[in-house]
Amino acid sequence: MSPLQADDSVRWTKKIQDAIADNSALRDGLTDDEAMPLIDWGAARAEQIGARMAAPDTPAPDEEQVSSTAYALTRLMTRITWVVTYRHKKDAAWLTRTFNKINDLSSELHGPDVPALSEDEIAAWIAEHKQYSNGELVNKLIARLTPPTTPDTPGAPPDIPPDTLPGVSPDISPDSISPDEPLEQGGTQYD
Repeated sequence: MSPLQADDSVRWTKKIQDAIADNSALRDGLTDDEAMPLIDWGAARAEQIGARMAAPDTPAPDEEQVSSTAYALTRLMTRITWVVTYRHKKDAAWLTRTFNKINDLSSELHGPDVPALSEDEIAAWIAEHKQYSNGELVNKLIARLTPPTTPDTPGAPPDIPPDTLPGVSPDISPDSISPDEPLEQGGTQYD
């Protein structure tokens, strides 16, 4: 990567990471210990995306595209928080819609070959989530949704144990709140 590309990568990564840091909805309902793995995961995804945006032979994005990417990543992270923190309050249909939105946002950020949650995995998660803590579920979801990387990929996470969603083999490559709508709390919209 040339020095100019490295500068762009750092600038775009910082802009995406700043959006993560500024969005309190990513942590709503989670303790600090439960939220930190998600925040770290998002920061690593921002680094990976920033490096991809600055890759040779890739058209340089404009500021609006970088902002749009940051928004998509924060929405993805917020939906992960929602399925974990609202799992006892929402029905299976809402959880399924939210998981489908997670898949859509992940694909938007990382391309069509990104890991996605299958219908069977979603059904197993809904059936078995009660036996896990919020922190365990956050860790399982981010491990499952982490795009494949190589050791030289910028933002590559450390080796993650082959831990998957509850009841699912590692080989499987709130009712009024829509997973597409921002959550309102205290007059402030989070998304």
